[in-house]
Amino acid sequence: MNRRTFLTLTAIAAATTVTGAPRTRATLAAAPALDRTSKWKPSSRQPLAVEWRYIAGRITAEASDFGFIVALSDTKFPSEAQELLVERQNFSGDQAFATHPYIGTLTYDKASATYTFQDSQSPVNATWQWDAGASVYRLNVVSPELTLQNVVLRPQCDLIPEGGNGIITIAPILGLPIGSDYYADWVVIEVDTAEMGVARVDIQALYPVFTAQNSLLAATPSADYDHHWFAVAGQSAGAPIWISAWRMEAQDGPRWDVTIARSVGTGTPAASTTELSGAAFPLSVRPVAWQPLPSTAAAAASGQRTGSAWHLSAGMIQPGDLIDLEIVVPPGQFAPSARLGLIQGLDWMEEGIGTSATGTVQRNPLTGVRLVVAETTAEFSLRQIPLVLR
Repeated sequence: MNRRTFLTLTAIAAATTVTGAPRTRATLAAAPALDRTSKWKPSSRQPLAVEWRYIAGRITAEASDFGFIVALSDTKFPSEAQELLVERQNFSGDQAFATHPYIGTLTYDKASATYTFQDSQSPVNATWQWDAGASVYRLNVVSPELTLQNVVLRPQCDLIPEGGNGIITIAPILGLPIGSDYYADWVVIEVDTAEMGVARVDIQALYPVFTAQNSLLAATPSADYDHHWFAVAGQSAGAPIWISAWRMEAQDGPRWDVTIARSVGTGTPAASTTELSGAAFPLSVRPVAWQPLPSTAAAAASGQRTGSAWHLSAGMIQPGDLIDLEIVVPPGQFAPSARLGLIQGLDWMEEGIGTSATGTVQRNPLTGVRLVVAETTAEFSLRQIPLVLR
């Protein structure tokens, strides 16, 4: 498949950037393609809290159908750790789920644009390269939970700057505003030149934002950190479409975003539309089915739950005219990770891979869903949630 370029449209003003200044309405114009090599390499931000290279995908072969997650992370604060997180969710056979975080050494070779991870206590390892000459990523993972050999990840459009410009704000952590550089790719998975599935790639770094009004010493830690993040690959209006949506709850109000990348035919540029918090109907995320928290979570003892299915809605003029979706993932997909150490008191994270999403995108039906990803740290008390009649 030929590489495509895309058009970036930022349609909403009044979205808060890292500096807190309002973003003006962008002029409708073709944006130059972002250079993946410069975004793929380790972040030069100082100070840096944590960064990761993440992929969530689905591979469908003759003998198996499974979802997977691979994350290479380098945590600087509050303690240093380099990690390979792997996850596998079978969609056929026994529907088994397996995950494990491995702590070891993560290195980056600038000449080949390759990350290499080696576990400190076992043969578990991974390599992940951006091959600029071939315009593909190359991924290899060896672990008991997940093995991927000679996997090629072929981008389906230009690198997408989440939030419209690749810079977003995260809900404050430890009371301090957190900035994030955030870029994403939608890719086709190939093995021996045969297409085997689709995946979402994230390139993200988090860093504290120091201003005259805040400092680490003056920070007031938040008692909670709730976020939802979703990604969907499917078809709409007869062409491939890729959707990401996230919402974070904070003491100073929610932050949210919806990004839609649409392919309109071979050789024709795709379009990426990012809508921010100035929409008439901001992104709402409502759980419609729940599951217990993992037994290792402190909140599990109090009977709190988190989602396994959600209704997502956002509208530019009318409710749901941007997205109106119901997303479902198999329950029980909780992943431990060193990244959680950045957030005080957070001891669980749902990292769910699924295949079920229904509804509309820009008023057109969503069909042919190939991949659904749902990540959340939002917990609920069922005594406080009204019954949802379905």
